[in-house]
Amino acid sequence: MASPKSGTITAYGCAPGQTIDSGTSFIAVDEVPLLALHTAVPPFRDLQSGMRGRDVAALNAELRRLGYAAPDGDAMTWDTILAYNALADTVGAARLVKDNGWTLAKDAYVWLDGQSVTIRSCVAGIGASIDVKSELLTTDSQSQSVSVTMPQDEVVAGDRVLDVDGRMVDMPQQTTAITDSSTLAALLGSDAYRQAAGTAESSESASDGASDVTFTLQWLLKTPIDVWSLPPTAFYAQHDEQACVVSDGKPVAVTVIGSRLGRSMATVDFGAALGKVRTNPQGGKPCR
Repeated sequence: MASPKSGTITAYGCAPGQTIDSGTSFIAVDEVPLLALHTAVPPFRDLQSGMRGRDVAALNAELRRLGYAAPDGDAMTWDTILAYNALADTVGAARLVKDNGWTLAKDAYVWLDGQSVTIRSCVAGIGASIDVKSELLTTDSQSQSVSVTMPQDEVVAGDRVLDVDGRMVDMPQQTTAITDSSTLAALLGSDAYRQAAGTAESSESASDGASDVTFTLQWLLKTPIDVWSLPPTAFYAQHDEQACVVSDGKPVAVTVIGSRLGRSMATVDFGAALGKVRTNPQGGKPCR
């Protein structure tokens, strides 16, 4: 975790295993506390009233999550400024004022890659002179990765999104490991991970050995596709996932993508659609 400011550290609350929550402060530079704040988009520019963007929307969203009356949208408004100042006052951090044009500078706060992060190691200390981007501490999310395993029978091509407690996280096709800090923070803060981690911890205590944490999340295709649910007897001339069906009296090529509760799911090749499908196409003609 890097410092947004240069100066001398005059307060430093850091201990391995301790957590830092968004909206709090663990460090002061030149006697000014620095706010620690999580936003889904890291700060990359100074924000002024009237500006719009994903970074503004992320700031507004986090201020609202923390209980402040920021607007629901992607515009930097006077209500955003009031909400930020109210939060800054709780820790004694610098406010947005007329003298600085009511501007939220990109170096105004320490950016957290999650709503709550766990300290792995402390790098700085009281009295240390630091520059912008000096390392202050490391967190668990900075040294972790999550391996991704898709179901073995999954043959649908395309990028996915993972449902992480209602938040959709992009999962490009062929992803095998997640190292992005923001995505890691979401995954490691999910209910599914916490439940699995508690089970793994109990197993580790019982066996006196390390235990990997495995957890399952629902995924969706980023770009939806049309899928037909058919009885297995509707397919003929099947080779691996490719097969034929008779639809409205004509042979149609399909791809079988899975099965559930005695039904097979299939997509239609070349963007076509299915009509009335014959369930027992005896002597069906080739479809390719």
